[in-house]
Amino acid sequence: MASESETLKKDVEELRAAIETLTKDVSTISQSMTDGLKDKAARAADNVREGARNAANEIGAKGRQSAEAVEQTVRDKPLQSLVVAFGAGLLLAQLLRKR
Repeated sequence: MASESETLKKDVEELRAAIETLTKDVSTISQSMTDGLKDKAARAADNVREGARNAANEIGAKGRQSAEAVEQTVRDKPLQSLVVAFGAGLLLAQLLRKR
């Protein structure tokens, strides 16, 4: 009976050691996966920021080009520009008045 008890105690100790090792391994794997996901998320966020920055730069450049084109048109055809601006103002006033 004593030897069975000793064998059982030994088996329980081995089981505890195995569970402890398994717990440590699972913790290490979980931490590794978490770190990997954090890295992927950081890279994705960097890509989104870079894309937004590029889009903003492109929009700004196109806006400047449009403004320059309008300025050049006004310089080239001042009377026609004045008539168009006046007409647009009248149209806008009519639209706002109906509301």
